[in-house]
Amino acid sequence: MPSSDQEVLDTYDHLLKVVHTFAGLFMWEYVITLDFEWEVYTGRRPWRWSFIVYLVARGLALSSIIVTLVGFNLTRQFNCEAWIRAVLFTSWFAAASASFLLVLRGVAIWGRDNRIMIATGCAFAANLVGSVYAVTKGSAAWSLPLHSCAISGTSGYKWSITINFVQDFILLTIMFFGVLHKKNATHLWNLLYFQGLFWILSAILTELPSVALSFKNINDPWNLMFQVPHMTFMVITSSRAYRDLFQYITSDQDSYPSRRRRRRAPRMRSGGAGGAAARDVQVTVTKTIEFDVELHGGAVHDASREEDAVAEGEEDEELDKAEAALEEAEEQVRTLELQMKQELQI
Repeated sequence: MPSSDQEVLDTYDHLLKVVHTFAGLFMWEYVITLDFEWEVYTGRRPWRWSFIVYLVARGLALSSIIVTLVGFNLTRQFNCEAWIRAVLFTSWFAAASASFLLVLRGVAIWGRDNRIMIATGCAFAANLVGSVYAVTKGSAAWSLPLHSCAISGTSGYKWSITINFVQDFILLTIMFFGVLHKKNATHLWNLLYFQGLFWILSAILTELPSVALSFKNINDPWNLMFQVPHMTFMVITSSRAYRDLFQYITSDQDSYPSRRRRRRAPRMRSGGAGGAAARDVQVTVTKTIEFDVELHGGAVHDASREEDAVAEGEEDEELDKAEAALEEAEEQVRTLELQMKQELQI
């Protein structure tokens, strides 16, 4: 059933609150992570061409947020049609740039396999077509009740949103199966695994509601309700995943510092020099029969010390072998992680 004018106005009010909330979230995220970009600009971290994609995604998302806020907060009439085109272009291609970071991640994880490059390239190309289509759909006109631009024709975005969701599903599946395929005991693999899980969760929570509401088509503001959160979350998630991996790969710190073998303190044995001296003194003050007993006891103690020494030597040898095996395993893990770092440099 079509929404009444009052329902539309109320929904626009909710939409404005959502837009302002996620605009604040993105701007806060943008500001607190500028130090990473500065490190690259100043040469403290190496330059990678994929860094350009990272900058484009964040720059377009920031532009989309600013243009959207300006349009919704101006109280004087302006060119709403030019405004909506600017919003659509910056937001859709910010999301596309975030998806391209996902393409690069999947291709790198699979070792630049040609089949993976073709599959991810086709999915990304389809998303680009859908993004261009979305920019041409919808319109906006000045609304006196809203004192702002009212967007209409948003039901035309549903196919582009669906294509974007299918593309992200394909790319995330390829990436995550690649991570599972390379499962190992390195810290780097754990980083890739948990980043993949969070990426999938962000896509599901922000894209599925957009698809569902677009096909439901309650009204125009409801159709737009989850599109700003979707763009914001996907850009934040993609840029954070890129930034964390970049910092981990380019870090000079060894994730597996060399183990130092523990030096075991020599064990104190009873019946040492002090005991011998005691027996010497005992010899001088006891009777002959006591002398014989003491000599017999000293022989027993000597045999016991020899057995203890042999047992201790065997135990030390076993500990040395265990530590050597552990060091060898750690060296293998370190070598594997270095190899993964080389493969993931994009």
